[in-house]
Amino acid sequence: MSYTMRDVAKEAGVSVATVSRIINGKGEASPETIAKVKKVIERLNYKPNMLAKSLSERKSNLIALLIPTLNNPFFPELVREIETEANKNGYQIYLCNSDDQRSKVEYYLDSMVNHYVSGAIINSLHVDEKDLSLLEERGIRTITIDRANFEHSYSAITVDHKAGAQDAVTYLIQDNQCKNIVFISGPKGEKSAIDRLLGYKLSLKQLESPIQTKIVYGDFGMESGYQLIRKLLKDGETFDGIFSSNDAMAIGAIRACYEFGIQIPEQVKIVGYDNINMTSYLHPRLSTVDQCKTEVGALAIKELMNLFNNGNEKPNHYELKPKLIIRESS
Repeated sequence: MSYTMRDVAKEAGVSVATVSRIINGKGEASPETIAKVKKVIERLNYKPNMLAKSLSERKSNLIALLIPTLNNPFFPELVREIETEANKNGYQIYLCNSDDQRSKVEYYLDSMVNHYVSGAIINSLHVDEKDLSLLEERGIRTITIDRANFEHSYSAITVDHKAGAQDAVTYLIQDNQCKNIVFISGPKGEKSAIDRLLGYKLSLKQLESPIQTKIVYGDFGMESGYQLIRKLLKDGETFDGIFSSNDAMAIGAIRACYEFGIQIPEQVKIVGYDNINMTSYLHPRLSTVDQCKTEVGALAIKELMNLFNNGNEKPNHYELKPKLIIRESS
């Protein structure tokens, strides 16, 4: 049986308003009354109606998390990290998957307001500063992570993808003596893909080595990595190193190499980017760049908690440094 606040009040012999004040820690009541009400709540196993609470207070224990896709394995793993930290702090995640479509972003922005979310973690190319300002004006504290294509005055976490890519390419050239490298980039115009491309080019420029290079553009999906490398091999291209803008495309590239009888790492060395969980279980295990999803999740929630608890807290900008993880594929 599901009990209501009215049932608790009747059983404790107090008013509904008194029960409400005690549950929410507001107003005064004698220690005896508080103890009596809490005992009834425990005996009836009463659970407050959070929807009703959010409607009355125009605030909930929800944090909206807007992500671009669930197809890339990195994002479900990032969601889990953020959700774990949110739950530790008494908050639930309202997951908003935009599929990288502005129309879905607009739908979810409206939905965040309608659900009275307390905060919003934004990872999308299709959100601008006006969107953030609208949320903030409605009392929804915001923080962007990684993919924002613009500078703004609200809280933000970025990862130095340029440095991460530079480390990976330098490793392939200096440590592995690769002379002919294929770079599988993400989509043109996508900020993190652009940053990784810049890091790739910066490494080549600084090393000043006689390296043959080729850039191909994928969509961050396994199939695109597979098809791009398969086409190069079918066309008779040769190379001894592959750096992929994410792990999913690197996994596709590994499959294409095996289909053409190319041994990894003996003939081609491969480094991915993201450090998704499955990379530790591939054969060979994939070298990759860890882009700090655990740290991002913890920091995003910590920043929101600071903003929630301190109304005058100024927004902060953080930049994290990714780490090269060397495994058998290189």
